Amino acid sequence: MRKIFQYIMLAVVTIVMASCTSDIEETTATTGKSNVQLVVGEFPAFGDSQTRAIGTLDPGKTSWAEGDELLLEMTSNTYGTQYATFKYNGSNWELASGELSYKEDEVPTFPHVYYAPNYKWEAGTLVLKEGKVAGTDEYIEGEANITPNGQGINVSFANATRNYSRLRIATNQDGSVTVIAKFITPANTRGYSDNTYTLTPDEKGNVYLYSKFFEYSSIVVKNADVTLVDYFFPKKIETNKSYVLDATVVSLVGLSTEEMQSTIKNELNKGKADIRLVLSDDVTNVDMDAIKSALGYAKDANINLTIMGLKKVGEFALAGIPNIKSLKLTDTEEIGEFAISDNETLQVFEAPKLRTIYSGAFVNCPCLQTLRFGPIEYAEESNLPIFDNGTENKINLILSSDQKELKEEQHVGLWEALKTPYADSYDHVHCYFMNNYFESIICGHSKH
Repeated sequence: MRKIFQYIMLAVVTIVMASCTSDIEETTATTGKSNVQLVVGEFPAFGDSQTRAIGTLDPGKTSWAEGDELLLEMTSNTYGTQYATFKYNGSNWELASGELSYKEDEVPTFPHVYYAPNYKWEAGTLVLKEGKVAGTDEYIEGEANITPNGQGINVSFANATRNYSRLRIATNQDGSVTVIAKFITPANTRGYSDNTYTLTPDEKGNVYLYSKFFEYSSIVVKNADVTLVDYFFPKKIETNKSYVLDATVVSLVGLSTEEMQSTIKNELNKGKADIRLVLSDDVTNVDMDAIKSALGYAKDANINLTIMGLKKVGEFALAGIPNIKSLKLTDTEEIGEFAISDNETLQVFEAPKLRTIYSGAFVNCPCLQTLRFGPIEYAEESNLPIFDNGTENKINLILSSDQKELKEEQHVGLWEALKTPYADSYDHVHCYFMNNYFESIICGHSKH
């Protein structure tokens, strides 16, 4: 006798799911024709976020929802290999496409079962659905077996493990954001790739990437021309875990100096250590002084300050910031003389688009450990060295993969870029850059 697995003929399709953090919950359901024990576990959810949380903890998807699909492959000795898609209707799983057939006296096997929302069966192969791209949703493989009475299928993800991580990007933007991910391996792909995604935040303001992220991977999040975040991974992160990247921002554009101070103080009063500000290019040093004054109200020297929209930082503009631990300038291409000086608690400075730098930029920054620059094209040290003598050899320098060798003009402290790549140079091998020895230098994906 031939059995056709269609929803109206199935007593039930039994789905067994295991949570990463919870025991399986059991319920009993009654179908129209027979009583069958329906064993249902939680969706195999990620655990808590492993990096700083943004507001209320968002665990992502934690349970099966209407419209979810499972992709099954079944092998019958009589009818060969078959493929089917089951869709969840809110209470049961219905056969949505394909056919699973076998003889009553045989026990079919299920080589594969997937939860992979971006994919569909096509001629026995999983292919991306139209408009979908790898890395924007889950790709999990489970196990499936026929029930002892031959009337249903048990599907379990209890032993499933993800060979990728989830990156939750928290935003407070209207409309879509552009996410530029470099040197990653999206879920269900191999090798390294650079990818650009256009993603729409959910009702909580989150977008997600599902991928492997390595040392030297990077994520840029943009809204139109404004860079919301430019994150460089200092190390490989663990798979099968969820991480958070903050792309929420506070705009100070058009505010008075008093309003700027009040806005920053409100952020500090919320207990935030990550302060992310959007400024306009016409911001004055008076405005900058107001911002620095407000940061003085922080309880500890642990402020991670990000400034967006500012292409040029003038002389002394960001000097002497109180309570500063890290400073990131996402859009800055030029920093003037002494622009970052006298930041005595600063440990990390990042300006991934920086191209021009002037004398004394980092003098009296004794705690500086990490620098990240864009491709430097011009530097001037004619009045004073960029660093205090001896401090640079304690710093790990991260340069763009586009960095070229710099040539000093007649030993007068004026540096201009040549056409030859810095990554292939003698100076890179020996951790030498603009007459300074560094503890290490990373150029693109190459480290010395």
